[in-house]
Parts: sequence; C-alpha cells; structure tokens
Amino acid sequence: MPAGQPRSPREKTLRRLILALGASLVLVATMPLGADADLATQTQATLSCSDGHSVAIALDQAGLTNLLGEVQAINTTGLMTCAVTTDASGETTEWTVYDYNPSGQAIAPRNSPNSGPATTTGSTTTFNFKNGIYTALLTTTDPNLTGNASAKTLSDSISVSGDGGSFMTQHNGGDCVSNLPAAVRFYFTSPSASGPSTGSPPAGFYTQFWWSNPINMPLTAENQSELISASMADPTEWSDWNGQRGDNPAVAEAFLEATQHVQAIGLSFGGECFFETGVTPTSNTFTNENLSSQFSEQ
Repeated sequence: MPAGQPRSPREKTLRRLILALGASLVLVATMPLGADADLATQTQATLSCSDGHSVAIALDQAGLTNLLGEVQAINTTGLMTCAVTTDASGETTEWTVYDYNPSGQAIAPRNSPNSGPATTTGSTTTFNFKNGIYTALLTTTDPNLTGNASAKTLSDSISVSGDGGSFMTQHNGGDCVSNLPAAVRFYFTSPSASGPSTGSPPAGFYTQFWWSNPINMPLTAENQSELISASMADPTEWSDWNGQRGDNPAVAEAFLEATQHVQAIGLSFGGECFFETGVTPTSNTFTNENLSSQFSEQ
C-alpha cells in the first residue's frame, strides 16, 4: 500500500492493473461530490488482487458493471487474479471497522452485530482486535466530518489497551523488509479527486486515496496512547496511493480537490512503509486488545 518509497515490483504490477482499469474507474469521478453525494444509490465494492492489494470504494451501478468487466479481462491475461465483492448495506455514517480476511488479500466491514463492530459513545469510538486477523481501517462517512475539510485540522487521541503484546503488520509493510513496526495514521478518500489515468505519475485512481505521511502513531506496545494531528491544508503532510506528496505539482490540484470533497475519513492501519496492510496483536493467545479513538476536526 502507499508509501514514500520507490515502487516495488508488486506496486508496478498494480500500476499496470490500474491503467487497465482506467476506463471503468473514470466513472467514479462522475459521482456526485462531497457531502452532496447520494450514497444510498451506490454500492460498496472491494477490489482485491493476488498481489496483496485491496481497496474499498463506492460505485454506482454503471461503474460497478464496468469494473466487473475490466477485472474479468485482467484475469484472462495471467498477470494476476483479482476479484470484486460487494456489500449492499455499504458503509453507514457510523464508524466502520474493516478487516483483512485470513488470506490477507481482501477487506470486509464489520457490519453485523456478531462481527464485533465499532461502538461509539459520545466522541469515543472503540473496537476489539481479533486473533490472527489484520485490521485495515476505521472510517466514517458522517456528513459532519466529511464534505469540505480543506481548512480543517484532524486530531485523534488514540489508545490501545489489553494483553495483546505488541503489534505487527503484514506483507513486509513495517519497514519495507519486515512486519515491524506497525502504525496507525489518518486516511481519507475522495472519488471526485480522480484525474486522467495518464501521465507520470498517473493520477486517476491513485489520487482518490490519501494518508497522513509522516504523521502516525507507532504501535509498539499492548498499552499505550498518543495524540496525533494533521492539517488538511498542508499538502506536505499527505501522500496518495502512489506515494506522491500532496505538494507534488503532478498531484497538487487533485489533493486540493480531494480535501474539498471528502467522502470517507478516519484511521488506517499498516506500517511505516506500507500504510494499509493491516495490524494485529503479536500474540494470538491474547484475551482482549482494545483500541479507543477520539477523532475530531477543527
């Protein structure tokens, strides 16, 4: 997933996939913008590929149909195997936890009561980590936190507690050669920010997804807490899927557009190298490991 590092062979493979999917993903850019988006007419889709990448995005029916067709075409090339899964319930305005499945190649929301969804009381949202499961995201589409956030400063008092030991990520996302250290950072999406799927670096798909970089909280102990903060008005504090800083002239306009039309926002779990590879407690024998988030915008 995103990093400020040169692209690995896996990332180059993903780039070829995204270019192939360009025609279908351009439809995402035509969706209604920001807080005016009619989320009720869209389906939450997860695109997962055998190179370990997975992403969740809302699509209208035309966009979903085109995406399915392009994925079928990619699968016949032998380049990699990809799949699209859908969740008709979508992501609600409540805070939603997304986990990787046991293969580590697809994410799914905890929507059902038996899945251990996040719970929010006042300004505090909590959830429990699961044994052997990598948690990828904690996000919301709350209209009070999305829409035009270009002048906002994000803050989150994050704490973890329990008997889970330390944390680790997967796919060598910690420092590019190992699964340590794990980290949590800010994340937001904005389909309206997609540009043409050509150029260097290609915009389009990549500029719909942004991570705070380098602002993050390393997850190095079973009990710890920290306040992190990042300005949406400072493009140097953010990078896109392709690892490009928001002040890079090639993506600067897309970054500004993204901050003005935020669709979903929250936290992403991964490492210091790849930002959304998920994290899990290092001990599979833990009885309880909890995360608490007090997310706010000013």
